[in-house]
Amino acid sequence: MKAVIIYSGKGGVGKTTTTANIARLLAKHGKKVFIIDADINTPSMNTEFEGEHPQENIWIHSSGNMFDKFIYLEKSMVRQYLGLAKKKLRLINPDFVLIDTPPSVTNVHIELLNNVKVGYILFVTQPTKLSNQDVLRTMKFFRERCGQVNCGIVENMCYDNTKRNYPIKLLAQIPMQDKMNTGNLLCNAKEEFQKIVDEISASESVVIEEYSTEKGYDESFDITDMYLMQNRRKYVQYELKYDDGTEKFLSLPSPKFLSVRTWGKVRNYIQTHDDLGYRFDMRIENCDEGKISRLVNHFQNDENAYFMVINSPLTEVRLIAGEIGICSLLTGQKGHYEIPRVSYQTSRGNVVLFPDEVMPVDMELLQQQVNDGFIMLSDGRYLPPKETVEMCYNAYGLRVGLLDDWENVYDDWFNC
Repeated sequence: MKAVIIYSGKGGVGKTTTTANIARLLAKHGKKVFIIDADINTPSMNTEFEGEHPQENIWIHSSGNMFDKFIYLEKSMVRQYLGLAKKKLRLINPDFVLIDTPPSVTNVHIELLNNVKVGYILFVTQPTKLSNQDVLRTMKFFRERCGQVNCGIVENMCYDNTKRNYPIKLLAQIPMQDKMNTGNLLCNAKEEFQKIVDEISASESVVIEEYSTEKGYDESFDITDMYLMQNRRKYVQYELKYDDGTEKFLSLPSPKFLSVRTWGKVRNYIQTHDDLGYRFDMRIENCDEGKISRLVNHFQNDENAYFMVINSPLTEVRLIAGEIGICSLLTGQKGHYEIPRVSYQTSRGNVVLFPDEVMPVDMELLQQQVNDGFIMLSDGRYLPPKETVEMCYNAYGLRVGLLDDWENVYDDWFNC
């Protein structure tokens, strides 16, 4: 499999059109081509091709085919989007993967280059000083990230045949089309596009690497026993056994969360030793191993992840049950035996939410909710339609944190 990144320093130079025509020519030669539209928030590949499998030998992964409305994804959702592309890639097993990237350098490029071994980088530019400078400035970034990978330049919208000098190979010069009509561009410039195809066909074959699944906690041991120490009042002794057979002892002034794997044991100890003053309150009862596991594991080594508020707490910053936003993982926090929780981001400040107050949101669920009418706020959160919240209030009310003034809270967020 050949993996090619198509990049431009500036937008509007014809990068997407170039990518699409390379794919069409490769498909005509009988090659299977998978295009990843990595310009996630402003996709264009869905305008070049209709649907996910628009023609024989071509497959498209584009957020434009997933969301009916404008969408803004960042951080962990970018990684999930690329993860979905990887799943499709394994099913299709293409000969070529063409990655149409956004202009400039963004977190999308960083995520891509962290997880994809690239065989070729194709820089698309125009024969203008500004476009050329942007390409030259960003070459160093790609060299540092990809090593000495082969690179080439395509000049698009050329007005002459002058051979301009670049520090890397000039592959092709695509002529300017009359009235900017690119409908027959491949036919009109087939010889130039063939030069590109010949070059990338000779590039190194690559494999997509796996993402890390390392947890934020040490999940390499079990608790074999817990008991109150005799010589230290109220101190709890943990007997730990690691996967490699190592055994250790840990003394703590009170029970606390150590890992997802061992929480069931610690939680059970708290529940059965209330005579020692341990509080097995409603929070600890609700936050079982399953709820904590889904919260911690949703981050998948990311700093941020999307969650839905399923039970809105009565805090200074009021939230709406059902809304979706970005969270960061909080560990080692005081209270409630240091169980993990999240910091939910809003334009008015962050709100701490516990595992029983949130539900993980993946790409598929976010896609479904946006297409069902969720509204994006200026701070990147998504509010459910007002009629949906009203039905939720009528059915559950206080049980999900919706007070009688929920409509005022909703309108306040919607109008800010």
